[in-house]
Amino acid sequence: MRTRLSLPSAVCMISLLLAAVSSPVAAADDVKALLELLMEKGIITSEEYDKKIKKAQEIEEVRAFNEAQDVRRANAAIEKRVQDEAKFKTDIYGQISAGYYQASNMTAASVDASGMSDQPKANNRVGLKLSRELTPDVRAMVTLESNFSARTGAIGRDAAGYGVAATGNAAAVFDREANVRAISASYGTLIVGRGPTLQNDLSSAFDARQNWNFGGLKAIGRYAGFHSASGVNRADKLIRYISPAYEGFTLDTAISFGGVADDADRGTNYYFGGRYKNGNLEFGYNHAEVKLGSASAPTSQTEVTNRVDFFAAKYTLDSWTVNAGYVMTRNPSLSSGGSFDTLKTSGKVNVDTWFAGAVYRFTPKISWNGGWYQVVDQTSQTNANRNNDVTMVATGLTWSPYKELDLFVDYAQASRQSGATGAFTLYDKWVPDTGTGGNASSSIGYSESKKNQSGISIGALYRF
Repeated sequence: MRTRLSLPSAVCMISLLLAAVSSPVAAADDVKALLELLMEKGIITSEEYDKKIKKAQEIEEVRAFNEAQDVRRANAAIEKRVQDEAKFKTDIYGQISAGYYQASNMTAASVDASGMSDQPKANNRVGLKLSRELTPDVRAMVTLESNFSARTGAIGRDAAGYGVAATGNAAAVFDREANVRAISASYGTLIVGRGPTLQNDLSSAFDARQNWNFGGLKAIGRYAGFHSASGVNRADKLIRYISPAYEGFTLDTAISFGGVADDADRGTNYYFGGRYKNGNLEFGYNHAEVKLGSASAPTSQTEVTNRVDFFAAKYTLDSWTVNAGYVMTRNPSLSSGGSFDTLKTSGKVNVDTWFAGAVYRFTPKISWNGGWYQVVDQTSQTNANRNNDVTMVATGLTWSPYKELDLFVDYAQASRQSGATGAFTLYDKWVPDTGTGGNASSSIGYSESKKNQSGISIGALYRF
């Protein structure tokens, strides 16, 4: 005997059916069992049963499709986020070196000195690089980099030399670099802002002492006029282009604008050169036309006061790397004489510089280096006695137990002739903590000497 449900019961069961069919979490088997029960009770016919089963299947298919689409959209969003993060990179980097030094004739009064050294191997620096991949071949990068003192904590231009920011440059925190770059493997690199010139790169790459501040090419370059943070190896308002390598050749050219209203050429500097590398052999050349002004008026010059031609080569064979170079520095605007020492204060000198050196690697972690440097004064008044010539030799041992850490010991000696009027230092920009007369901000009379100098430096350098 067939049992028939009351109207309220039927309505209730139909409501349950509709809820089950429309619910995104209902299972197909549960829906089917409920419909079979309704058909057995006579509430629905077999045709209605078939229609509702078909409808339930369609709803389930739509629900499954929508759910799959949601999963795909979520996965796509996660993948896009990962790709975007891979295109954007942030890099905090730097290095710090310090140690102990002892040297003779380190002041104008020929006083010996010793104590804690500041950046004896390479310039202390801390920097931030923010880069973004624009296309698979083009990346944009912002670089901010500052010098700092390990003795006093001062930052900014010449801070590690003096422990304070140099006069007139107190705001130059990012003294080493503050620029934006567009980098492309196919089209080269464009740098706009404050940054290094090709001369900076070559002085470091072709010096066996690696442009070390203690007995290296950097100290010689300051004396000979081809190293200066005020326009020669670093420059403000710089536009520099470095081409891709072609058959081993890389072109490097730049312009540094003077920024004077109604006179675009005043204080504007030009640079041109390049590098060539073929296997173990490498050459470098740089030509610079620089208009060095005064500290108070750096863009005041209308004529070139410092012309640099830098030639260098190096060759690596097994454990040896040998190098040699020649630098011609001239002051084309020199008129009515002028002594070497008066010109040198602004880097405006007439000298020839020769240098050579070698590095020998005993093991991947232990190496020896040595360098020879000679500056020959070409100023007309001193050609007879060459009393401002400098000959410097330097050597050192380096142990690198980790790739981030160097432990080193160095010895350097600079020979001068009697009667020299141009002051030289084998330890670039050294000033004691007490400064002159107890004034830590003063640099006059320290580090610069007209006598023979010799010294030893022991220390460590850490890269991060």
